[in-house]
Amino acid sequence: MADNTEKPGKGKPTRTQAGATSPAAALPEGSILSAGALMPGAVGGALALGADVSGELAELAPSFGDILASIGRGVADSQTALDRGLVDTATTLSQSNITVVTDVVQELNDDGLPVPSATQLVTQNVSLINFVRPTAHQWSHVALRMDMTVGAVDDERGISVNSKTKSARATNVGLFFGFLGIGVSSFKEKSTFRSEESDFESNWAEGRVLMDALLQPRNVDGFDPPAEVSIGPQIFMALGSVQETLNSGVVTARSTDIVITVRKANGAVNPTVTIDVDPGPFDLSFATADGFTGNTTNAAGQCRITLSRNIPSPLFQRRVRGTVTATLGQIERSTTVSL
Repeated sequence: MADNTEKPGKGKPTRTQAGATSPAAALPEGSILSAGALMPGAVGGALALGADVSGELAELAPSFGDILASIGRGVADSQTALDRGLVDTATTLSQSNITVVTDVVQELNDDGLPVPSATQLVTQNVSLINFVRPTAHQWSHVALRMDMTVGAVDDERGISVNSKTKSARATNVGLFFGFLGIGVSSFKEKSTFRSEESDFESNWAEGRVLMDALLQPRNVDGFDPPAEVSIGPQIFMALGSVQETLNSGVVTARSTDIVITVRKANGAVNPTVTIDVDPGPFDLSFATADGFTGNTTNAAGQCRITLSRNIPSPLFQRRVRGTVTATLGQIERSTTVSL
Protein backbone atom coordinates (compact mmCIF):
# COMPACT_ATOMS: atom_id res chain seq x y z
CA MET A 1 0.00 0.00 0.00
CA ALA A 2 1.39 3.17 -1.07
CA ASP A 3 1.69 6.03 1.41
CA ASN A 4 0.65 9.19 -0.29
CA THR A 5 0.85 11.25 2.85
CA GLU A 6 2.34 14.58 2.07
CA LYS A 7 5.28 15.04 4.30
CA PRO A 8 5.63 18.25 6.14
CA GLY A 9 7.69 20.54 4.13
CA LYS A 10 7.02 18.73 0.87
CA GLY A 11 3.39 19.74 0.36
CA LYS A 12 2.41 23.32 -0.27
CA PRO A 13 4.97 25.50 1.43
CA THR A 14 3.95 27.49 4.48
CA ARG A 15 3.99 31.28 3.69
CA THR A 16 4.04 34.18 6.04
CA GLN A 17 2.76 37.44 4.52
CA ALA A 18 3.43 40.82 6.24
CA GLY A 19 1.25 43.79 5.59
CA ALA A 20 2.50 46.17 2.92
CA THR A 21 4.52 49.07 4.16
CA SER A 22 2.71 52.35 3.74
CA PRO A 23 4.34 54.81 1.35
CA ALA A 24 6.48 57.56 2.85
CA ALA A 25 4.37 60.44 4.02
CA ALA A 26 4.90 63.75 2.26
CA LEU A 27 6.88 66.36 4.27
CA PRO A 28 5.44 69.86 4.68
CA GLU A 29 7.03 72.53 2.58
CA GLY A 30 9.96 74.09 4.39
CA SER A 31 10.43 71.07 6.71
CA ILE A 32 13.84 70.63 8.35
CA LEU A 33 13.54 66.81 8.25
CA SER A 34 14.62 64.46 5.47
CA ALA A 35 12.40 61.77 3.98
CA GLY A 36 14.38 59.08 5.83
CA ALA A 37 13.33 60.51 9.16
CA LEU A 38 9.81 59.09 8.73
CA MET A 39 9.39 55.65 10.25
CA PRO A 40 7.98 52.88 8.04
CA GLY A 41 4.28 52.47 8.53
CA ALA A 42 4.06 55.72 10.42
CA VAL A 43 0.72 57.45 10.45
CA GLY A 44 0.98 61.05 9.58
CA GLY A 45 4.78 61.12 9.60
CA ALA A 46 7.26 61.64 12.43
CA LEU A 47 6.47 65.30 13.18
CA ALA A 48 3.29 67.20 12.72
CA LEU A 49 5.22 70.53 12.90
CA GLY A 50 2.14 72.33 14.20
CA ALA A 51 3.97 74.56 16.76
CA ASP A 52 2.58 78.11 16.82
CA VAL A 53 3.65 80.99 19.11
CA SER A 54 1.08 83.51 17.97
CA GLY A 55 -1.12 82.66 20.94
CA GLU A 56 1.68 83.30 23.44
CA LEU A 57 2.50 86.60 21.77
CA ALA A 58 -1.12 87.66 21.89
CA GLU A 59 -1.33 86.81 25.59
CA LEU A 60 1.98 88.38 26.65
CA ALA A 61 1.77 91.64 24.71
CA PRO A 62 -1.01 93.09 26.92
CA SER A 63 0.89 92.05 30.07
CA PHE A 64 3.87 94.17 29.05
CA GLY A 65 1.54 97.10 28.53
CA ASP A 66 0.16 96.50 32.02
CA ILE A 67 3.71 96.49 33.42
CA LEU A 68 4.47 99.79 31.70
CA ALA A 69 1.27 101.36 33.04
CA SER A 70 1.97 99.98 36.52
CA ILE A 71 5.47 101.48 36.61
CA GLY A 72 4.13 104.81 35.38
CA ARG A 73 1.50 104.86 38.11
CA GLY A 74 4.16 103.87 40.65
CA VAL A 75 6.36 106.81 39.68
CA ALA A 76 3.41 109.19 39.83
CA ASP A 77 2.27 107.84 43.20
CA SER A 78 5.78 108.08 44.68
CA GLN A 79 6.12 111.67 43.45
CA THR A 80 2.77 112.47 45.05
CA ALA A 81 3.96 110.93 48.31
CA LEU A 82 7.20 112.94 48.16
CA ASP A 83 5.26 116.18 47.61
CA ARG A 84 2.87 115.32 50.43
CA GLY A 85 5.81 114.67 52.76
CA LEU A 86 7.30 118.02 51.75
CA VAL A 87 4.04 119.79 52.61
CA ASP A 88 3.84 118.04 55.99
CA THR A 89 7.45 118.95 56.82
CA ALA A 90 6.95 122.56 55.75
CA THR A 91 3.79 122.78 57.89
CA THR A 92 5.65 121.48 60.95
CA LEU A 93 8.52 123.91 60.44
CA SER A 94 6.20 126.87 59.86
CA GLN A 95 4.39 126.14 63.13
CA SER A 96 7.67 126.12 65.10
CA ASN A 97 8.76 129.64 66.11
CA ILE A 98 12.21 130.80 67.23
CA THR A 99 13.68 134.14 68.28
CA VAL A 100 16.22 135.56 65.84
CA VAL A 101 18.17 138.78 65.47
CA THR A 102 16.86 140.72 62.50
CA ASP A 103 18.82 143.99 62.92
CA VAL A 104 21.96 145.14 64.67
CA VAL A 105 21.95 148.81 65.74
CA GLN A 106 25.56 149.79 66.36
CA GLU A 107 26.49 153.17 67.78
CA LEU A 108 29.88 154.62 66.87
CA ASN A 109 31.87 157.17 68.84
CA ASP A 110 33.30 160.39 67.44
CA ASP A 111 36.25 158.46 66.02
CA GLY A 112 33.93 156.17 64.05
CA LEU A 113 34.55 153.18 66.31
CA PRO A 114 31.72 151.07 67.78
CA VAL A 115 30.56 151.54 71.35
CA PRO A 116 29.86 147.99 72.64
CA SER A 117 27.68 149.15 75.52
CA ALA A 118 25.44 151.10 73.13
CA THR A 119 24.95 148.26 70.61
CA GLN A 120 21.34 147.13 70.33
CA LEU A 121 19.98 143.89 68.93
CA VAL A 122 16.56 143.93 67.32
CA THR A 123 14.96 140.49 67.73
CA GLN A 124 11.81 139.00 66.29
CA ASN A 125 9.86 135.80 66.87
CA VAL A 126 9.73 134.17 63.44
CA SER A 127 8.89 130.79 61.96
CA LEU A 128 11.62 128.17 61.76
CA ILE A 129 10.90 127.62 58.07
CA ASN A 130 12.57 130.97 57.34
CA PHE A 131 15.92 129.37 58.19
CA VAL A 132 15.46 125.60 57.74
CA ARG A 133 14.30 124.57 54.32
CA PRO A 134 12.85 121.05 53.81
CA THR A 135 14.49 119.12 51.01
CA ALA A 136 12.28 118.72 47.96
CA HIS A 137 12.89 115.70 45.70
CA GLN A 138 11.71 114.95 42.20
CA TRP A 139 12.01 112.15 39.65
CA SER A 140 14.11 113.86 37.00
CA HIS A 141 14.60 110.82 34.75
CA VAL A 142 12.76 107.49 34.31
CA ALA A 143 13.54 105.11 31.42
CA LEU A 144 12.18 101.58 30.73
CA ARG A 145 13.39 98.75 28.51
CA MET A 146 11.42 95.54 27.97
CA ASP A 147 12.51 92.26 26.31
CA MET A 148 10.20 89.29 25.52
CA THR A 149 10.92 85.78 24.18
CA VAL A 150 8.32 83.09 23.33
CA GLY A 151 8.72 79.58 21.87
CA ALA A 152 6.80 76.35 21.15
CA VAL A 153 7.62 72.75 20.17
CA ASP A 154 5.07 70.20 18.83
CA ASP A 155 6.21 66.58 18.28
CA GLU A 156 3.94 63.73 17.06
CA ARG A 157 5.08 60.13 16.28
CA GLY A 158 3.05 57.03 15.20
CA ILE A 159 3.54 53.47 13.85
CA SER A 160 1.06 50.81 12.56
CA VAL A 161 2.04 47.18 11.64
CA ASN A 162 -0.23 44.46 10.13
CA SER A 163 0.95 40.81 9.80
CA LYS A 164 -0.88 37.58 8.65
CA THR A 165 0.37 33.95 8.70
CA LYS A 166 -1.33 31.02 6.82
CA SER A 167 -0.44 27.28 6.76
CA ALA A 168 -2.13 24.19 5.07
CA ARG A 169 -1.52 20.37 5.36
CA ALA A 170 -3.12 17.38 3.43
CA THR A 171 -2.54 13.57 4.12
CA ASN A 172 -4.02 10.62 2.06
CA VAL A 173 -3.90 6.82 3.01
CA GLY A 174 -5.58 4.04 0.72
CA LEU A 175 -5.45 0.42 -0.62
CA PHE A 176 -3.28 -0.57 -3.51
CA PHE A 177 -6.06 -0.43 -6.01
CA GLY A 178 -7.65 2.56 -4.54
CA PHE A 179 -10.83 0.98 -3.31
CA LEU A 180 -10.36 2.03 0.22
CA GLY A 181 -8.74 5.29 1.31
CA ILE A 182 -8.52 7.80 4.22
CA GLY A 183 -7.74 11.46 3.71
CA VAL A 184 -6.82 14.18 6.31
CA SER A 185 -6.57 17.93 5.57
CA SER A 186 -5.78 20.87 7.99
CA PHE A 187 -5.53 24.64 7.59
CA LYS A 188 -4.12 27.31 10.02
CA GLU A 189 -4.24 31.12 9.77
CA LYS A 190 -2.87 33.83 12.20
CA SER A 191 -3.24 37.64 11.95
CA THR A 192 -1.45 40.33 14.05
CA PHE A 193 -2.06 44.13 14.17
CA ARG A 194 -0.06 46.65 16.28
CA SER A 195 -0.41 50.45 16.40
CA GLU A 196 1.46 53.02 18.55
CA GLU A 197 1.20 56.83 18.71
CA SER A 198 2.87 59.54 20.88
CA ASP A 199 2.36 63.31 21.09
CA PHE A 200 4.58 65.95 22.74
CA GLU A 201 3.90 69.68 22.93
CA SER A 202 5.79 72.39 24.85
CA ASN A 203 5.25 76.16 25.04
CA TRP A 204 7.33 78.72 26.94
CA ALA A 205 7.59 82.47 27.31
CA GLU A 206 9.94 84.74 29.26
CA GLY A 207 10.57 88.45 29.55
CA ARG A 208 12.30 91.11 31.62
CA VAL A 209 11.85 94.79 32.36
CA LEU A 210 14.79 97.10 33.13
CA MET A 211 14.19 100.53 34.69
CA ASP A 212 16.65 103.40 35.07
CA ALA A 213 15.42 106.16 37.39
CA LEU A 214 17.08 109.21 38.98
CA LEU A 215 15.72 110.93 42.08
CA GLN A 216 17.23 114.38 42.68
CA PRO A 217 16.70 117.21 45.18
CA ARG A 218 15.28 120.45 43.89
CA ASN A 219 17.23 123.67 44.15
CA VAL A 220 15.98 126.11 46.80
CA ASP A 221 16.85 129.76 47.32
CA GLY A 222 18.17 131.07 50.63
CA PHE A 223 17.12 134.16 52.54
CA ASP A 224 19.05 137.42 52.54
CA PRO A 225 21.09 138.09 55.71
CA PRO A 226 19.65 140.54 58.26
CA ALA A 227 20.06 144.21 57.44
CA GLU A 228 22.61 146.14 59.48
CA VAL A 229 21.99 149.75 60.50
CA SER A 230 24.83 151.90 61.88
CA ILE A 231 24.24 155.07 63.87
CA GLY A 232 27.32 157.29 64.21
CA PRO A 233 29.34 160.09 62.60
CA GLN A 234 28.67 161.09 59.00
CA ILE A 235 31.09 162.14 56.25
CA PHE A 236 30.26 164.71 53.59
CA MET A 237 32.41 165.42 50.52
CA ALA A 238 32.20 168.73 48.56
CA LEU A 239 33.86 168.58 45.15
CA GLY A 240 35.37 171.80 43.77
CA SER A 241 35.94 172.85 40.16
CA VAL A 242 38.63 171.31 37.98
CA GLN A 243 41.71 173.49 37.36
CA GLU A 244 43.96 173.03 34.30
CA THR A 245 47.65 173.92 34.03
CA LEU A 246 48.67 175.19 30.57
CA ASN A 247 52.13 175.29 28.99
CA SER A 248 52.25 177.11 25.63
CA GLY A 249 48.53 176.52 25.30
CA VAL A 250 48.84 172.79 25.99
CA VAL A 251 47.23 171.21 29.08
CA THR A 252 49.95 169.58 31.19
CA ALA A 253 48.01 168.91 34.40
CA ARG A 254 44.54 168.96 36.00
CA SER A 255 43.60 169.24 39.67
CA THR A 256 40.63 169.72 41.98
CA ASP A 257 39.99 170.30 45.69
CA ILE A 258 37.60 168.28 47.88
CA VAL A 259 36.50 169.53 51.30
CA ILE A 260 35.68 166.66 53.67
CA THR A 261 33.33 167.49 56.56
CA VAL A 262 32.75 165.12 59.48
CA ARG A 263 29.71 165.42 61.74
CA LYS A 264 28.90 163.58 64.95
CA ALA A 265 25.83 161.40 65.31
CA ASN A 266 23.90 164.34 66.79
CA GLY A 267 24.90 166.59 63.88
CA ALA A 268 27.58 168.61 65.77
CA VAL A 269 31.02 169.21 64.25
CA ASN A 270 33.58 166.49 64.85
CA PRO A 271 37.09 168.00 65.23
CA THR A 272 40.47 166.30 65.68
CA VAL A 273 39.59 162.99 64.04
CA THR A 274 41.85 161.33 61.48
CA ILE A 275 40.54 160.82 57.97
CA ASP A 276 41.98 158.19 55.63
CA VAL A 277 41.61 158.85 51.90
CA ASP A 278 42.01 156.49 48.95
CA PRO A 279 42.64 158.77 45.89
CA GLY A 280 42.19 156.07 43.29
CA PRO A 281 44.23 156.85 40.10
CA PHE A 282 45.12 160.42 41.17
CA ASP A 283 47.86 162.07 43.22
CA LEU A 284 46.79 163.15 46.75
CA SER A 285 47.85 165.96 49.06
CA PHE A 286 46.29 167.32 52.30
CA ALA A 287 46.03 171.10 52.89
CA THR A 288 47.89 172.49 55.90
CA ALA A 289 47.12 176.17 55.32
CA ASP A 290 44.02 178.31 55.62
CA GLY A 291 43.04 176.67 58.90
CA PHE A 292 43.35 173.08 57.73
CA THR A 293 45.50 170.57 59.62
CA GLY A 294 46.38 167.84 57.16
CA ASN A 295 44.44 164.58 57.48
CA THR A 296 43.04 165.61 60.89
CA THR A 297 39.81 167.57 60.99
CA ASN A 298 40.11 171.17 62.21
CA ALA A 299 37.87 172.92 64.68
CA ALA A 300 35.09 172.97 62.07
CA GLY A 301 35.41 169.23 61.59
CA GLN A 302 36.90 169.66 58.11
CA CYS A 303 39.96 168.77 56.08
CA ARG A 304 40.81 169.61 52.50
CA ILE A 305 42.50 167.41 49.95
CA THR A 306 43.85 168.15 46.48
CA LEU A 307 43.69 165.57 43.71
CA SER A 308 45.92 166.08 40.67
CA ARG A 309 46.90 164.33 37.46
CA ASN A 310 49.91 165.12 35.29
CA ILE A 311 49.53 164.98 31.50
CA PRO A 312 52.96 164.35 29.97
CA SER A 313 51.77 164.43 26.36
CA PRO A 314 48.81 165.81 24.38
CA LEU A 315 48.03 162.19 23.57
CA PHE A 316 46.86 161.80 27.21
CA GLN A 317 44.64 164.86 27.43
CA ARG A 318 41.49 162.79 27.57
CA ARG A 319 39.92 162.93 31.03
CA VAL A 320 40.27 159.97 33.41
CA ARG A 321 37.51 158.98 35.83
CA GLY A 322 38.25 157.53 39.26
CA THR A 323 36.64 156.86 42.64
CA VAL A 324 37.88 158.64 45.76
CA THR A 325 36.96 157.21 49.18
CA ALA A 326 37.20 158.86 52.62
CA THR A 327 37.15 156.58 55.70
CA LEU A 328 36.60 157.23 59.41
CA GLY A 329 36.68 153.99 61.39
CA GLN A 330 33.90 151.87 59.91
CA ILE A 331 32.32 154.76 58.02
CA GLU A 332 33.07 155.30 54.35
CA ARG A 333 32.00 157.86 51.80
CA SER A 334 32.91 157.77 48.10
CA THR A 335 32.61 160.14 45.15
CA THR A 336 33.58 160.07 41.47
CA VAL A 337 36.19 162.48 40.11
CA SER A 338 37.08 163.17 36.44
CA LEU A 339 40.47 164.78 35.71
